[in-house]
Amino acid sequence: MKPIPSAADTLARIERGLRMVRVPMPHLAGLAAAVRTSIDDRVPTMGVFASGRMVANRQFVAKLKDNELIFVLAHELLHLALRTHDRAKGSGRLEFNYAHDYIINDILRAELGFTHVPAGGLDMPGAKEKSAERIVIEMRKDGDKVKSKTQVWDGQETSARGALNQSGQGERGADDAGDVMDEAKERELFPECRKCDQKQQGKDVEREAAKSLALGKAMGKMKGHGVEAGDVTQTVMALRGIYKTPWEMALQKWIESVAPGERTYLRPSRREVAGSDIVLAGRKRESWMLNVVLDTSGSMADDISPALGAIADFCEQVSVDEIRLMQCDAAVTADEMLSPEALANYQVSGFGGSDLSPAMRMLAEDGRVTAALVITDGDIEFPPEEMPYDVLWVVTPGVYRNFNPPYGQIVRMQQGGRA
Repeated sequence: MKPIPSAADTLARIERGLRMVRVPMPHLAGLAAAVRTSIDDRVPTMGVFASGRMVANRQFVAKLKDNELIFVLAHELLHLALRTHDRAKGSGRLEFNYAHDYIINDILRAELGFTHVPAGGLDMPGAKEKSAERIVIEMRKDGDKVKSKTQVWDGQETSARGALNQSGQGERGADDAGDVMDEAKERELFPECRKCDQKQQGKDVEREAAKSLALGKAMGKMKGHGVEAGDVTQTVMALRGIYKTPWEMALQKWIESVAPGERTYLRPSRREVAGSDIVLAGRKRESWMLNVVLDTSGSMADDISPALGAIADFCEQVSVDEIRLMQCDAAVTADEMLSPEALANYQVSGFGGSDLSPAMRMLAEDGRVTAALVITDGDIEFPPEEMPYDVLWVVTPGVYRNFNPPYGQIVRMQQGGRA
């Protein structure tokens, strides 16, 4: 058995590998120069922090051939380029890690000329044509059928459900099985690093990541839907005509309370009472617009459709002429005027960070805005000061239960649309 190389020798080999990554993938040159490598055998294989610190186990690196090491290093750099750390917030960190691993390995297999994924990495042919959010949904729904491994490098064959169950999705489990590691783990392994240092270093790495992604697309090196970090487009087919659950009735009550105009029988309501000749009072015609802020962070992919469908139904009933829909993850990604009918087939962009402050403050600057509906899973940042308009928070199903903003009303959805 060969002796394990020293930390210094391992570090020298990794630095040489990072220089070699730039030959087939020159768009990663900036990131390759920006990362800082630490040799640490407490990490089972290799991983990367949002600050740009890369950690490697000596024994794992020693097993890799030079071309395999280049593959693994390029893989870790692509986690930074695709903002995996950011996009995993608000969802299961390990399952999002796995989803991006499938996409990255599918890209690299083609770019670096491999017939298989080296280092016992995760493999899903065709993954680069899917968004990470879509792969997460597949793992949740068909986890027993999706082939996976117990960890992202050097793992044993299992199913996606088996891999996630084995790790327990806990913080330690995610760090042991995954290679996308969080700030808390970095401070645990490297107590000398301060949180403020992590944030500043992270910003520097983000700038290089953005350049790498843009350059890669321009060079045609980043192909497929899965590379659209924070800019994924999903066609949302809003669910219409479903029976009203308690949360939907609360939503309708709020919309009617902020709608201008009084009820009058001169304009019959568009609502019908099935099997009867009853005519309901309609709302006296006053053109008005409903403002909607839509949280498009990564954890929202599965919950947007039913919420948009319900809003479209109710807007038609209370004579909303237009909906101003602002999509926001960590920035406003879309701000457009729509008819209620247009929500039935709507393009949602984003699936990046989780800060709705830019959209809410933009509405606050518009003196015409008197009410806004905010659709979110609650795992967000928002303005701490009360907004100069009525706010209804529609909180979608999810694991985040501690959302309790100091202003506005809250309506909570539950799984299956029930409240």
